[in-house]
Amino acid sequence: MKNYRLHLIRHGMTDANSRGAYAGRRTDVELSPKGIQELIALKEEYEYPPVAAVFCSPMTRCIQTAGVLYPQAELQVVPSLAEIDFGDFDGRTIGELQDREDFRQWIANSSKEAPPGGESIEEFSHRVAVGLSSVLAWVMQNDIQDTAIVTHGGVIRAILASMALPRLAPGQLLVGNGRGYTCFATPQLWMRDHIIEVAGIMPHGAAEAAKLDPAFAAAMERLTASLDREE
Repeated sequence: MKNYRLHLIRHGMTDANSRGAYAGRRTDVELSPKGIQELIALKEEYEYPPVAAVFCSPMTRCIQTAGVLYPQAELQVVPSLAEIDFGDFDGRTIGELQDREDFRQWIANSSKEAPPGGESIEEFSHRVAVGLSSVLAWVMQNDIQDTAIVTHGGVIRAILASMALPRLAPGQLLVGNGRGYTCFATPQLWMRDHIIEVAGIMPHGAAEAAKLDPAFAAAMERLTASLDREE
């Protein structure tokens, strides 16, 4: 049975990541110097496998990441693989938002509600599914064995949560910068069930893929504790 390998890779660190800000579809930031250095270090120590095609979110941070990891590749930009639209919250930190009632309401029910002016999880997941389908259609039509998809943590989480087996624990869906997963796509399984299979961690040889940005994790923990005290 034919297997096509998809290497899902999250972009490198940005200053927005370091600040713990929501960096979504509206926040087109560049990689930070630290982010570029981290990508180079990961590439030197571990393996980003050679690929015949590289697909990429249109956001600058993803295009730059692809340039560091696959400098010789010709990128194919897929607009539907951009990060979720956080609407009015985009570009702001939890500290800047935590006193807003609309933010607190969204945090309490973010799986069902969209942020003001932004996308719901359902809308976002549908968009990502359309993007992944277009990539796989091209890969299978052109019989490309290894393909990299350089995108965002939210996009990778959406794929793993609804279109991949085995189902990963919530903590495994939090993908660190420059990290991700290698997945197998077989035409039969994809055409029948729209499912791919998680095969390993990216880059190959790294200890883990699950690594939430420390600043964001700490701020979210404080906010969650605050909401719990109020209930």
